[in-house]
Amino acid sequence: MGAGQSTDYSGASPEELSHLLAERFAAKCFSPLELTHFKDNFFSRAAEHGGFRYWNEKTLSDFLGVPDGFSGVDQASLDAGPVLFRMVSYLGAFPFQSTLAPSVLTFEAMVKVVVLLTERYGKVLRRGRKDRVKLLFGSLADVGRKYIGPPPKQNVENDHSQPGAEEEPDPSAVSSHVPGFSIDEPANDDYDEDEDDDLALAALESLDAIEVFKHDHRVDRTVYETRISIDTFRRLLMLLLVIAPLKPLESVKTYTYDLSPDRLEATQKEADRIIAAFSPEECDGGISYRAFARTISTSLPYLFDPLTALFEHMLFSKNLMLSQRRQSDVAHKEEIEEKSEEALSAKPIMLLGSFESTILNPAILSHMSFFLPSPSPSSNLFKSGIRLHPVFSTTAHGSSLTSFSHHVLTWQSASLLILQGTPEGDSEELVTIGAYLPKSWKSPSSHSSSSASSSDPLAYLFQLSPKHLVLPGNPASAIQKQTNLPVAWFSTQTGLAIGCQIPPRSRSQQAHPSPHGAASLLIDVNLEIAEFHVEPVGHNGVFIPSGTASPEDASIKTRLDIYSLEIWGVVPDPEQAFVSDPSLSAVELQRAKWDFEAREAERRRNINLKAGAGDSAKESARWLLETAGIIGDQGQHSGGSV
Repeated sequence: MGAGQSTDYSGASPEELSHLLAERFAAKCFSPLELTHFKDNFFSRAAEHGGFRYWNEKTLSDFLGVPDGFSGVDQASLDAGPVLFRMVSYLGAFPFQSTLAPSVLTFEAMVKVVVLLTERYGKVLRRGRKDRVKLLFGSLADVGRKYIGPPPKQNVENDHSQPGAEEEPDPSAVSSHVPGFSIDEPANDDYDEDEDDDLALAALESLDAIEVFKHDHRVDRTVYETRISIDTFRRLLMLLLVIAPLKPLESVKTYTYDLSPDRLEATQKEADRIIAAFSPEECDGGISYRAFARTISTSLPYLFDPLTALFEHMLFSKNLMLSQRRQSDVAHKEEIEEKSEEALSAKPIMLLGSFESTILNPAILSHMSFFLPSPSPSSNLFKSGIRLHPVFSTTAHGSSLTSFSHHVLTWQSASLLILQGTPEGDSEELVTIGAYLPKSWKSPSSHSSSSASSSDPLAYLFQLSPKHLVLPGNPASAIQKQTNLPVAWFSTQTGLAIGCQIPPRSRSQQAHPSPHGAASLLIDVNLEIAEFHVEPVGHNGVFIPSGTASPEDASIKTRLDIYSLEIWGVVPDPEQAFVSDPSLSAVELQRAKWDFEAREAERRRNINLKAGAGDSAKESARWLLETAGIIGDQGQHSGGSV
C-alpha cells in the first residue's frame, strides 16, 4: 500500500478501519460465488434496527443448528449457543477488541468471524502467524462488559429462563459506545511485555494503520488478566466433541439431534478429562491464558477444527442452489452438490470387522481427533478421511500372544493401540491409555534389519482418562535409529514394550525391556498387566515430555489391571492400494495374509511331531512353528520393532 493511501487512513477511527478490513476480507478471502451465498444467508435472516441489519443469538444458533438451551433437556444438554454467540461477538470486533468488543453481528462483523474461524485470513494477512490461540482465549474469557448509558436488560450470558424473550440490541449504540472489556480483579500474572498479537499487527499493517496499534491495541492486557470459567469451556468442549466429524456441508443436527442421556454423559466425562489438562485448580477454578496457550499448542492442536466446518456453512445457501440457473455457475454448483452428497453419505471412521470395540465410542474418537496426526499434513483424523480397521482385541481373540502375533503382525500399515484398566488396588478409577504407531509391527526376527529415518511420521503415547496427556515421539533421528530403542517391541518371552530400552540378546538369561526417556508402556506376556511410566524431563528416549509438564512435576508410574486391549489398523484411504500389490487395499492385503496363514495352519496339522519322528523333522517343524509365531522362540529371537 502506498504512502498516499497511508495518509488517507492516518486519521481513521477504529470503527472505520474495522469496516475497511471487513471489506478486504470479503473481497480477497471468498470467491464471488461464496460471497453471494454468504450475503443471501445473512440478509435473508437478519433483523433490522435503526437501519442496521444484524443477527442475534437465536438467529446464529438456529442457522448453525447449535443447541441453545431451549430444547428442554436437562443440565447435561449441549447449551453451547450462548458460548458461540459470545465468541463471535468478540471476534467480530477484530482487530480492535479492546475498544469495540462485544460487536453487534452486522454483515461486516460476520465476515471477519468466518474468515478468522476458517483460517482464511492468510490471503490478506500474509505476515500474520497462523495462530489464533490468543484470539480464541479472549473470545472465551470471562470479563465484565460495561456500557456507557443504560445497561442492557440482557447480556450474552443470561440464563435463558424465558426463551424468545431476549431484548433486541441497538446496533448503532453498541457499535459506537462500547468502551470494551474490563476486569474485576487484575492479576496480570501471565502478561509478557514483549508478546504481540501477530494477527492484529498484520491486520493493522495491511491497513497502513500501525500507529493505531500503539494507542489502542498494544497487547490487550485484559486477555492476560482474565480466566475462562470451567462451565463456559465445558459447554464449548461438549459441542466440539459431538460435532468433531462434521464435514463443511453436512447438517449439524446429524450429530446434535436427539442425543441419548448415555451419549451426553460420556461426552461430558470426556470434556472434563480434557479440562483437567489445563490445570484449572492452579487458577482458582479458571483457565489462565498461559495454561490455555501451552496446552492447545502442544497437546490439542486440532481442538478448534470443528469450528471451521461449522462456519463454512455460511458460504452455502440452499435458497440460491435451488434458484440459481446461470450457466457460468453450473460447474461450481455441481461441485458443491457433489461435496454435499459426500458429506451426507459419510462413512463412520470405524470399519466393520471381527469385533466391535468395548473401548472406543464417539466421544473418545473425537477426543483423539483433537491431537492425533493423520497421513495428510496439518489434518486431524476426521478431516483426512482415514478409517480404523479392527485388527485385534483381547475380548474377541483372547489374551494369547500367539493370537496377537497372528492378527497384528499381518497388518501392513500404521496402527492404534488402546487399552483400558484400573490401577492395582482401585477398582473404580478407569484409566485409558493408547499409542499411535506410524509403522507396521514386525516379526520377532526382523528387528535387526529395521531402521528409521528422520522423515518418518512420529509415534504418540497418550492417556485419555482420567486426565488428558500427550507424549509425542522424539523427532531426533539418532534416537529413532538406535537398534536397542525401538518404538514398539514384541516378544513371546517378555510381552509388549513401547518406548522402552531393549537389552542385548543373551542365550544364558532372559532380560526384560526397561522404561526409558520421558514415557514408556510395558505389557506382560499374558496381556493382563500394563505399566505406564511418565517422566517430566528426558529427551533421550523414543518419546519426549508433554508440553504441559514442568521439571518440578513428579514421576508417574501407573500399574494397571487390563480390562481390554485393542489394536486398530489405520487405513489412510479405503481405495488406496499398497505399493507391494497395486490391486490390493490395506484391508484386502491383510485378509489375504490371514487366509494364507489359515491354509498354513491346516498344512501344519500334518507335521509329524510324535515321539518316533526323527530329530531333523522335529527341528524343521519347530523352526516352522517358531517362525510363524505359533510357539515360543525359547530366547533365540528377542523381539521385533516398528
